[in-house]
Amino acid sequence: MDQLKKEHAMKFAWIQRCWIMTGLILLGGCFLALRSKNRLLTDVAVYLGCMMLFTGCMNIFVYYKNKEILHGARWMLADGLSTALLSFFPLFNKMIIPAVLPLFFGTWELFSGILKTVDAGELKEDRTRGWRGFLSIGILEILSGIASLMKPVEDFVGMRLVIASIMLIQSSGYFYKVGMYPGLVKEAGSNRA
Repeated sequence: MDQLKKEHAMKFAWIQRCWIMTGLILLGGCFLALRSKNRLLTDVAVYLGCMMLFTGCMNIFVYYKNKEILHGARWMLADGLSTALLSFFPLFNKMIIPAVLPLFFGTWELFSGILKTVDAGELKEDRTRGWRGFLSIGILEILSGIASLMKPVEDFVGMRLVIASIMLIQSSGYFYKVGMYPGLVKEAGSNRA
């Protein structure tokens, strides 16, 4: 039993470090978007795309290494795959129009929020502590994704604030998962992914 606890403690620290690093990188994307001018957002789109690619790859990697012990692992895989695939747009599209960026990042935020909301529903079914906070972050992502798709919101707050808020909300989701992690570890004998 002590060996099992030690093994989970090691995985606990490893997964937490991955999520903290991902949260910090997305937080860096928030500050990068805030510091850029609206018309120069296309200049930092490649950096934001790299941050998205790292986030997606990290989710895929954590899934691959820990799919047997994590509740909701398949939703992490879906989020990782969609984030990694969506990152190709800002990474390899040289003809990015600045007005398209909030639409693109809003779509990513909306999709990620839907996945987190569905995952929170499964966590609730499994009586996992912290599911309400995860649901709140998912709903916040959905609302900010919808808001970023609306031209009046973009005109009111500006493109850089729209993208910065998306990055901030995404990073807060990873920081929340760090604290929630002990509840995400499945009990021995549980077969839910």
